[in-house]
Amino acid sequence: MSLAFGVLLLALAVMLGGMAALFRHRSEGAMSALRTFALVGAASIALLHLLPEALGEIGWFALIAAVAGFLAPAVLERAVIGEAGPHRTPTTALAMGYAAVLAHQFGEGAAVASLSRVGQLTLPVVLALAAHTVPLAMVVAIQVLEVRAGTGGKGAMSAALAGIALATVIGAFATRLVDAEHLEAVEPWLLSAVAGLLLHALSHEAVASGPATTVSRAGEAMGGLLGLVLATIGIDEEEWVQQIPFQLQIAALVVLAGLILLRSYGPRRSPERPH
Repeated sequence: MSLAFGVLLLALAVMLGGMAALFRHRSEGAMSALRTFALVGAASIALLHLLPEALGEIGWFALIAAVAGFLAPAVLERAVIGEAGPHRTPTTALAMGYAAVLAHQFGEGAAVASLSRVGQLTLPVVLALAAHTVPLAMVVAIQVLEVRAGTGGKGAMSAALAGIALATVIGAFATRLVDAEHLEAVEPWLLSAVAGLLLHALSHEAVASGPATTVSRAGEAMGGLLGLVLATIGIDEEEWVQQIPFQLQIAALVVLAGLILLRSYGPRRSPERPH
């Protein structure tokens, strides 16, 4: 996949998040399915594609880079927002949160561009990142609409989302400052870090939250199963997969599908209350 198309998909994901914010009272079911799709897609791609390849090249050191990629977004959020983030005024909280989102999208753009330069950028990877971007952009858009309620809300929301898309593009082109030889040398470390970044999304939605209807639960199950199917495309070509007996491969897929259904139809945790 070309870098331009990958960045375009991420930019479209930002726009979709804005549209979901405008129609959020009508799109709760669709967003629930999208979150599950992003969760399963991100975890599957990280664990089935990126991390195994990195482990094959640099061994267990790949786990160090994966942990760094996993923790980086949380550390960045804590550094930018601080522990008192939830207690700030709405305008200040929005500004701090927006800065963290810009940094997050810059990192995603850089990750996509880096994967493209080493020939590892695929549609499943981009779709997993894009699906994670939609709810992120939606949250920013909702916060802007609430802060600017009354006048200029939609205009301010459009400007905020444009900034998020621009941060993604800048992050993608920033990698051009690194020459191909150095990029190839750090490729396995890069793959591990991106795997950790994808797994970071899983940590927020591992257990479904909030009330659910029959339709929303079915949507979550379909979104999760679709994410699993998308992530397994081409996995049979991976060397490590070929060493696993076919019966065991099928059993693993059945277990994963069962976990997806359990998350969709099982107990749900209570949503976090704002402070």
